[in-house]
Amino acid sequence: MLIDKKLSKIVEITNSELKGEDLSFNKISTDTRTLKKGDLFLALKGENFDGHDFIEKAIAKGAKSIVSERELNYEISYIKTKNNHIFLKKLAKQIRKNFKGTIFAITGSNGKTSTKEISFLILSHIFGEKKIFKSPKNWNNELGLYFSLLELKPAHDFAIFEIGTNFPGEIGNLSKFLKPHHGLITNIGRSHLEFLKNLDGVANEKSELFNYVGKEGCCFARVENKYKKILLKKAKEKNLMFLKKVNKSIYDLNFEASFKIIESALSLQISKIKKIKLKDKVKKIVKVPGRMEQKIGPNKTTIIDDSYNANPDSFFAAFEEISKFNFKNKICVMGKMGELGVNSSRLHDAVISKSLIHFDHIFCVDIESKISNEKIKYISKNEVQNHIKIFFGIDTLILFKASRSVKMETVIKVA
Repeated sequence: MLIDKKLSKIVEITNSELKGEDLSFNKISTDTRTLKKGDLFLALKGENFDGHDFIEKAIAKGAKSIVSERELNYEISYIKTKNNHIFLKKLAKQIRKNFKGTIFAITGSNGKTSTKEISFLILSHIFGEKKIFKSPKNWNNELGLYFSLLELKPAHDFAIFEIGTNFPGEIGNLSKFLKPHHGLITNIGRSHLEFLKNLDGVANEKSELFNYVGKEGCCFARVENKYKKILLKKAKEKNLMFLKKVNKSIYDLNFEASFKIIESALSLQISKIKKIKLKDKVKKIVKVPGRMEQKIGPNKTTIIDDSYNANPDSFFAAFEEISKFNFKNKICVMGKMGELGVNSSRLHDAVISKSLIHFDHIFCVDIESKISNEKIKYISKNEVQNHIKIFFGIDTLILFKASRSVKMETVIKVA
């Protein structure tokens, strides 16, 4: 952490109250399952839980202190706050102020996490892994950003953050808080249409990132021409460069985006030969769980796990990737796409229709559609195993893809 790990210092930063003696702690934890002896337990409230209910368990596991909105009667020093969410926000704000390194922020409808991972590996290769930070997992919402900032260390010279949205204005709010030096929009696609309404709404939301990139920073985007005016307006007089939309693999596109922004932002000069070698090296290393992740299933079946998330454009991109594989049987197990609003039925139909070109068998899991074809079966989640097991074998490829809420990864484990 980039702040002093003493309760008195934390109280000073957050304008809260220390109850008991001043102590030092190891790190801040919100989950008693991963909490370690010496940690400071922050009792956060969520939609379906209240961290205050786990305070006793945290103490039993060796928590050094507690951050609580309630008065406590345990024999332990604790920090009393009015609101633990605001407490966390104030801590994260101070850490961002203390960080003197270079920050890259990545958003877009698809490819955020993959591009973040690739950028991390490129920077690690050039400067050394210990100097590079990346936001963990898919921590791309408000709380995710705060917790990511808590993970920053003095040794980090560069930090890469993934920024997402769940409601209009969230990209702007997160970007304003983060104040990135450089920004990248991977693409504008049909995601979150339930509240962003249409693709112009998506472009307006994603482009808010450029509004808060530093004046001397680099802004990069791979978008269709019709959205460029929106992005130019948000970038204002900043250095905005558009990446070419070319027919390349998902990895090639994500690597190119990562490489371009790093090369330009840091004024690096890397030869074509070194770039090719770096590209090949990163490709062998990069792995993003649930993102076109290749696995070996029963009877040497090739499984492509793309279960992390889905929207129409990410489905189409996955189909294009699958078309490059040569297998006797190509099977698609697709689940619902969320947050498509009034366009949901039409867009699901479009994806199902497109899948007919690329697959021999399509299993639509808990999806309602009027599209009928001998290749298509509409089944429930608990029926997947029985339908696909007859195809298991070395000549079979199975793509699993759905929105995160479907939890398709649980089906893959069974497969």
